[in-house]
Amino acid sequence: MSRISKGLRNVSSKVLGKFGGDVTFKQITHGSYDTTTGSVSESITTTTIKGILQNVNQREINDLIKENDKILIIAAADLAQTPTTSDRVLVASVEYQIIRINIDENDNQNIKYEIYLRA
Repeated sequence: MSRISKGLRNVSSKVLGKFGGDVTFKQITHGSYDTTTGSVSESITTTTIKGILQNVNQREINDLIKENDKILIIAAADLAQTPTTSDRVLVASVEYQIIRINIDENDNQNIKYEIYLRA
């Protein structure tokens, strides 16, 4: 990791940690398929981090992004893994589904994530 990438990761984490609110990130790991019940088991690992939640911009609304969706900005350094659309996010007792993830990176290192959410 270059010094610039490391510095950007640290700054991102510090700024979002200072100005962001509490967010519970739920990493979902799918298990095996149960033929009796017809369901797939899942394991949930939760991590509490800081993030900034905002509304989507009107220009971003399209077939995938809806008017009531939100954008959550979190520092990549605060998560041990890269988020996926299978994961979920809990903000102020509201559980959100992840619709899309934009990754800002430098020198092949993730700096921050912009996660599009739907309640």
